[in-house]
Amino acid sequence: MTTVEVESIVVRNLEHTDLPDVVKIDAEAGGRRRPEYFELMLMRALNFAGLQMSLVAELNGGVVGYLIVSLYYGEYGIAEPTASVDAIGVAGDARRSGVAHALMRQFRSNAAAIGVSVVRTEVEWDDFDLLAFFRGEEFAPARRVCLERKVT
Repeated sequence: MTTVEVESIVVRNLEHTDLPDVVKIDAEAGGRRRPEYFELMLMRALNFAGLQMSLVAELNGGVVGYLIVSLYYGEYGIAEPTASVDAIGVAGDARRSGVAHALMRQFRSNAAAIGVSVVRTEVEWDDFDLLAFFRGEEFAPARRVCLERKVT
């Protein structure tokens, strides 16, 4: 894709009707279709969240990116409004055109307006492109360590 002017990217609230576009963008990036997974994510983001913070980006009238977010009003005994970036994706022909940054910019503005103090996310250790993107968005390693264990 050639350079896109940021002003031509429209960012709006995610809607149920965006599910096919979200699934298509995710499948393009990950090599597999996960409609049930994203249907559950959208249901949670749109039906069960106190505030709707998830977004899509449009370019030339078509959805080219999405950002799915969860809000938390405290965890582990700490009363602190925080958010989690659960999923982010940009269509292949729109990558490196400012779409993901436009989504994050609008999300940060929305989050700041309701008093969210921290945004967290998780990234695969070897997903260097996504790590670089989040670094460019001024994310840094958290003071927490994510632990996991196989259930046997």
